[in-house]
Amino acid sequence: MRISRTLSVAVAGALTVGGAFTAPLSVDAATPGSLHSTKSATMARANFTVITEVQNAMDHPAWIYIGENNSWFGPIDAHSTKTSDIRVPWVGNADEMSKSIRVHKEGLTCPSSEPCRPHKFHLYYVFQDYWQPNDQVKYTGNGIYDYAQPIPGPSTDGGNKRLIIAPDRPYM
Repeated sequence: MRISRTLSVAVAGALTVGGAFTAPLSVDAATPGSLHSTKSATMARANFTVITEVQNAMDHPAWIYIGENNSWFGPIDAHSTKTSDIRVPWVGNADEMSKSIRVHKEGLTCPSSEPCRPHKFHLYYVFQDYWQPNDQVKYTGNGIYDYAQPIPGPSTDGGNKRLIIAPDRPYM
């Protein structure tokens, strides 16, 4: 049993050093006396999602605010595509929503008795759900973690993705 546990720890360490996040799926899998258990010491691997291309399907320029490092990407001109290298941040609860990617459209605001001026209008938040299987990328329009839903399209399994910005929701 000691050899089995040592081997599991060595494999987990090697995967962690190699850049993969690993965690045992079952606490019981590594406990003493579980040698003949049906549970195994299978490891889960989390995959990062990287937005390598942003396509703007709107009639207005778009901007992306990356909360995790407090930076802006854009503008992405109307009906155009721009190459990017944006890692989608992991968010695990409501307190971490500030790390999300926030998509904005550019427009004009015209306050009463003042001249019109450029303004960025918030559309939605995009993040990778820490607790979801298949490394699911989600979005929410109101910034509330519990109301987030999967982005339509191939938004699971990590890897390089194209983010399509539409007025009502993102697509991948």
